[in-house]
Amino acid sequence: MNYNSYQNPCRPWHHVPHLYKAWFKHPRREHGHLKSLVLLALQERPLNGYEIIKAIENKYGHAPGPAVVYPTLQLLEDQGYVGESLHENKKVYALTEEGKKFLEENRERMDQLSASLGQPPWNSLPGIGKRVASLVGTIFSNCTYLDDAKTKQIEDLLDETRKRVGDIIFENKAD
Repeated sequence: MNYNSYQNPCRPWHHVPHLYKAWFKHPRREHGHLKSLVLLALQERPLNGYEIIKAIENKYGHAPGPAVVYPTLQLLEDQGYVGESLHENKKVYALTEEGKKFLEENRERMDQLSASLGQPPWNSLPGIGKRVASLVGTIFSNCTYLDDAKTKQIEDLLDETRKRVGDIIFENKAD
């Protein structure tokens, strides 16, 4: 079998290439933004690592993982922008004077970054967003069990659901 030409029909982005581009080309994934997001999260008050992750998620709708946050905190500490202290057996991070100076000198860039990341629209409806994400996950993670008949049934169900949601939104009668 030639693996270079093999196309996995179940890969999540197979049917939606525009989402693939949107995911990997999104500004959140550009090099160096996490450093700025961590500094912005710390400008209000000192936080521990988990609180930094939650602050970024709450403000920008994206939770970076601990595997990237903690090395970033170490880098910022090495650069002198962040200091670390122990509070109730937890490491708490705070901006140093150098970190505050860096934020002030780069205020325009930080404001642009904050504005460009903003809240994604689905965060205003978290219950719906979680359910849609769960549905997508269920379909793509189990696609190997789908034959043509099952795929058609799911497509028809999704079409009907989309129509009914539109009816609810625009207050049309569903029947």
